[in-house]
Amino acid sequence: MAVDESVLEAHLDTLAEDYYDLQAPVADELAAPPSALTALRMLNKAHPTVIHGFSPIVPGAEERDWDAPATYAAIQGDDEVTIAVTDDGLADSVRVLPDGSTAFVKPLDARMTMAAFLARLGDSQEKEALYLQSQDGNIFRADAERTPELAPFQAVVGADVPWMREATGHAAEAVNLWVGTSASTTSWHHDPYENIYTVLSGAKTFTLLSPIDGLRLDQRFHPPATLVRGDGGKLEPKLDDEPAHPVPWVQELQLPDTVRPISVTLGKGESLYLPAGWWHKVEQDEGPGGLAVAVNYWYPAELRAERYALERFAQRVARTAGREGVIPLPEDTLDDGIWGDDSDVTSADEWDPKDWGR
Repeated sequence: MAVDESVLEAHLDTLAEDYYDLQAPVADELAAPPSALTALRMLNKAHPTVIHGFSPIVPGAEERDWDAPATYAAIQGDDEVTIAVTDDGLADSVRVLPDGSTAFVKPLDARMTMAAFLARLGDSQEKEALYLQSQDGNIFRADAERTPELAPFQAVVGADVPWMREATGHAAEAVNLWVGTSASTTSWHHDPYENIYTVLSGAKTFTLLSPIDGLRLDQRFHPPATLVRGDGGKLEPKLDDEPAHPVPWVQELQLPDTVRPISVTLGKGESLYLPAGWWHKVEQDEGPGGLAVAVNYWYPAELRAERYALERFAQRVARTAGREGVIPLPEDTLDDGIWGDDSDVTSADEWDPKDWGR
């Protein structure tokens, strides 16, 4: 019997409506940092939550002026850092190439001292967007195979969020510092981690979508590319050398009318719990020192068998209903050449879900 795509689509619409009936249309809010028990309940509910009163800064360092660029330059000293450089402020995004094809384009990674980076951020004549967003534990990381490049900040930033460590039973896998201006934004993406994100200076506006609404985003595979200096020093994308696996990413920045996003603006000293798997786009505004600064903690997300199975079922239904922008499950694609002929991924057991979200 042939599958009636319209019936499946109607069921997916009902799935979203059932979700909206029970889930709050705004973020939850906590007036003070939670106990471990409250944090565990927050994780179980898996709904974005604004938290007041938490600081990642260790006792004794609170008196530093975290709005001032000089504070960050003094802590890092002369050690160089990796800075993402773009011409449009979108460090990881899909671009249309001159031949009409698309590519997932990563920023140019430039090395410079913190003082040089901050000077360029404060230069009104600067034509490029610079963002300290090296991620993957640029202050602390769970594996100690290499020293994080922002290790000097370990003296002033805590390695863990105590109530998250107790609630999850794990230390933070990564602690990151983010420094930029309103010139830098993000495209739509999601992460496989539970995220605690705190603003130190300026403001951050998160537009959030639940995994159910994420089924309506148009995510496609694109060959990877990286910005390089072309003729005259102009930034231009260059396709990565082979072997280069295609990257699933959402090209459009605007949302379809059928979804119901949650918007959260964090000011200085406010934190956001962003559940694993939630889609988000982030914009930012500078504080009095001309910077937008945040620290975030990534914790491993518990894989709940029932939720995992239901999410995969919904993905398969969406694909069968004709939503080609929903990424197929890896075991459904390994024989379809989606990874390329020379891929070293030969079975579902070798696929890492971290490869499908950033």
